[in-house]
Amino acid sequence: MAQNENAKPKKARSFTAAALVFGAIALAIVILLNLMVSKLNVTWDMTPTSIYELTQPTKDYLNSVDKKINMYFLFDMDVLSTDTDSMPLYHALKEYSGFSCINFEAFDPESKPEKTKELQNMGYSLSEGDIVVECEGKSKHIPANTMFETHTDRSSDGKASTTTMYFTGENMITGAIQAVVTGKETKVYFLTGHSEKTVDMDYSILKKNLSARNYIAETLDLTSSTAVPEDAAIVIVAAPKTDISDNELAVLNTYLDNGGNICFWMSPNEDEVDYTNIESILKDYSIGLDYDIVEEKDEDFHVPYDFRSFRCSIVKAEQTDSIDLTSGLADFVDQGALPVMINSRSFAQIYNEGNGMENVTTGSLLQTIDRLGDGSSKAVGVPMGGAKPREEITNSVLDLAMFATDRNRMNSKIMVMGNGEFIDDENIYQAYNVISVNLQLTVFSWMYDSDEALDFGISGKERTFDEMHIESQNKAKVTTVIFIAVPVVVGLIGGIVWLRRRYSE
Repeated sequence: MAQNENAKPKKARSFTAAALVFGAIALAIVILLNLMVSKLNVTWDMTPTSIYELTQPTKDYLNSVDKKINMYFLFDMDVLSTDTDSMPLYHALKEYSGFSCINFEAFDPESKPEKTKELQNMGYSLSEGDIVVECEGKSKHIPANTMFETHTDRSSDGKASTTTMYFTGENMITGAIQAVVTGKETKVYFLTGHSEKTVDMDYSILKKNLSARNYIAETLDLTSSTAVPEDAAIVIVAAPKTDISDNELAVLNTYLDNGGNICFWMSPNEDEVDYTNIESILKDYSIGLDYDIVEEKDEDFHVPYDFRSFRCSIVKAEQTDSIDLTSGLADFVDQGALPVMINSRSFAQIYNEGNGMENVTTGSLLQTIDRLGDGSSKAVGVPMGGAKPREEITNSVLDLAMFATDRNRMNSKIMVMGNGEFIDDENIYQAYNVISVNLQLTVFSWMYDSDEALDFGISGKERTFDEMHIESQNKAKVTTVIFIAVPVVVGLIGGIVWLRRRYSE
């Protein structure tokens, strides 16, 4: 009789057995699905910007490529997969590697020094996380720091800020692939024929650094040419000893009319030579060339016993200026770098000369120091060279580097620097040239940003998260009750009911 009272009804036992069986089946299905998904490496991108998936333009383009592309990623993919912030890049590279036209190889640079050196021999200065793409001898370098962009917006009162991260890597990588497939190149030409300093003998380090920025440096002889090559992003005239010819003047003016860019590095020249045609170009941009060498007479600013090696000042852009080429130098100054010029000539802004002056914007980049703040300086421009005598320039701040652009000539751009030695092989890595060198690199990017040559037209993808905004403390309490307290209470009630049924049987 006791055995019958303690025994469970047959129906209850059947229900319990069925529940256990179905539970085991459900668990087995979940485990099986997880194993299948992990083996297939399936990813569902549920983000609003599809940040973990390549865009359709990239997919369509890669499917149309009939050439083999080598893509080298200088980082361990397994390590990258553990970095939450780098997940957009990780998934993008995994997807790129799945296309038949791409031969993808990822490696730690330290683990494969020979492969790293092979890529460096292409002319690149490589760092961990960089990417190099290559196709049929054409290659492009994508620095790791271009994969993401961070935008910070401050509130109107300046007390709070919001930082948003964008994944820009797909645009850069696909653009680089397109560039090597089509043979698209960004070239910087060094003019020859006037006893200039040469790119291979004097600027070989700069040439290598330009290559790392996806510029190709070559020489340009215009003595018998009728046009500057169409692929010329920038033309550099580096410390010429003689003037350009009338034919070269016409060719360079046509180049500027079409939106060209020229850097004039005009070292002082003792010869009795006037740069009449070069001056003609500069006057159209409101820049005058002085035939002098600058000497700083204030002993606080020049090197002892050397008036021609001196500190100068960086000209800061006003808030209303549309062009700012110097604010980025503040970081170097904060680290202790000082702007210095050695053996420099001077320039001056001129007015009411040239063509369409209302469309020309001209400004200074480096000047002698105005100690009193009244526009004067103890620096002097001592006459040097030229076909006729010049007077000494005194009692005024002297411009050592300037820029100009002409809206009427398709926003063509000019830059002048008082010497061509600051960035040559002998001086480019000297501590006293940090400001001048980085200023020049900034000007290169202003004239023609090589990254634009890699632009595939894909917008940066904002990294977004699902968020719940709670506007007040009362609403926070209500939310806590709804999402935490209520489920707990329901769970407790369910547990009590189950226990009562279990022990009542």
